[in-house]
Amino acid sequence: MESYTYVNIFETKGLEYLLLICFLVLFIFLVRYLASPLPAKEQAGKE
Repeated sequence: MESYTYVNIFETKGLEYLLLICFLVLFIFLVRYLASPLPAKEQAGKE
């Protein structure tokens, strides 16, 4: 006998939006971290 569970996509929409917001916030922090200039101590050694 097959069992089928009906999933209402509108019930899970809130969780999907929370995951999306968390991902975007973390992505913004990652981009800022990668684009930040090197500290002055490290720049002096590279010149």
